[in-house]
Amino acid sequence: MSPVVEVFDPLTAAPAELAAWSAAHVTGRRELSGSAPEADELAERLGRGRAGRAWRWAGRMHAEGPILGTAELRRQPHDAGIGFLRLFVEASARRNGMGTRLRSEASARARAEGMSRLQSTVPAGRAGEAFARTSPHLRTLLHLELQVQPFDDETLRHCRRLACTPRRGYRITHWVGRAPEPLLPSFGRVMDHLLDAPGAAFQEEPRRWGPQDVRAWELRMTEDGSRLLVGAVVDRTSDQVVAATVCTVTRGPVADQHDTAVLPAHRRRGLASRVKATQTLRVHENFPHVQAMVVTLNRENTAMLEVNRLLGYEKTAERLLVEDDLTSRG
Repeated sequence: MSPVVEVFDPLTAAPAELAAWSAAHVTGRRELSGSAPEADELAERLGRGRAGRAWRWAGRMHAEGPILGTAELRRQPHDAGIGFLRLFVEASARRNGMGTRLRSEASARARAEGMSRLQSTVPAGRAGEAFARTSPHLRTLLHLELQVQPFDDETLRHCRRLACTPRRGYRITHWVGRAPEPLLPSFGRVMDHLLDAPGAAFQEEPRRWGPQDVRAWELRMTEDGSRLLVGAVVDRTSDQVVAATVCTVTRGPVADQHDTAVLPAHRRRGLASRVKATQTLRVHENFPHVQAMVVTLNRENTAMLEVNRLLGYEKTAERLLVEDDLTSRG
């Protein structure tokens, strides 16, 4: 019996189906990346149309069966011609064609919407790579490490030692949600240097980080219900942000570490390690339910790998960022 794949519309789905889709999607996200929103939180936002613009599908082993696979297609915010696909199939339903059907539906929709490339993250290793490479026009963009920083006593003590030795001439601040207006322009200028990291060009395109662009980015980062935390290093002389790190927190026990950037003139002064150490402490203090921080990092970003090692991050898995050329045939 062939799996059944159908378009999934959260706004019209029955509550039980919405809960089932959200639970399957959250389970897959946690397996792949170590963190995800809580299933009921995601279902609530999906049902209210507050989870951002996306196309979604559900997979079942037969028409009346439970949802065992999910797919979600979004445009990459930095390039409307690139789609990003999250595709998950529960272990009991794998190797039966469901993943292939879900990917085929998402690829067709991406082409119809004018996208020429489709990116996704897959587990490194035999099973994940074998599935990904059934697409004949796939290439690997980045080899990634999934790293976890546990909030145990030893890690927190080490973060406190780093945080209590600030570099002379700087102060560290943080905010939850929207950037304060006085720091908004300089924070945008720091974010403009995300492309300086090795391999970042595969995930980002050059784009503006003016005040309105930052405000739009803040909305995207929180559209799934996450809380946004930003740690920033401020130059005491200019009172401008010169380094920053970003994370998001849900009601779940694991927070997501995202981007860290330092202006070129202020690098090699230990600012990245200090602002990330302070960020860990702020998450621990403001969100006591969080037990760990997780990050996906390019293996070639040796500078940040060293910073993370100092802060107690440990590699738990490897992932690949892959891209499918949707314009090729044959």
